[in-house]
Amino acid sequence: MGLEFCRVIGEAAAQVLDERHVELYLATRAEPPYLSGPLYQPDRYLERTGRQIKRPGFTAVSAEDGPFLVGFAFGVPLASWWGGHATPAPPEVAEAPNLFAVIELNVRQDHRNQGIGRKLLDELLTGQEAPYATVLANPAAPAHDMYLRWGWRKVGTVQATPDAMVSDALIRKLPG
Repeated sequence: MGLEFCRVIGEAAAQVLDERHVELYLATRAEPPYLSGPLYQPDRYLERTGRQIKRPGFTAVSAEDGPFLVGFAFGVPLASWWGGHATPAPPEVAEAPNLFAVIELNVRQDHRNQGIGRKLLDELLTGQEAPYATVLANPAAPAHDMYLRWGWRKVGTVQATPDAMVSDALIRKLPG
């Protein structure tokens, strides 16, 4: 496997709005438990992600095998805990000056269980200045158990928007 990982920050990260990234996002969100619900439609992804890209510190990592995109992850620093209907952040997180939120981690189905997702996530989190990373994971999604195996821990629940599923809020202490 000749995979190349590319990390970009700022305006260069707008690549996550291109056709290849949208196609991969839609493919993963067509799977259970998401089943292509309203939140996972192309216009919602593009609008939401377009806003996030403009935030300072937005970071994206892509895994490519030649011209073929096999996975990507992105995230953004947060000044405070998740919005929407959320259980409060644990004290150590609430007192932290900032957090890094993993917003997306997507790997093509035929490339899973090869360490690509973990490498994407490690590349995304490397060098982040926040003491903690956080991610929202649907308890019914296979990724939920993957995060727990990788050392993340559940600290509450979040329903980010009225049409979003209730997800577990997971955190991980970052080195540094």
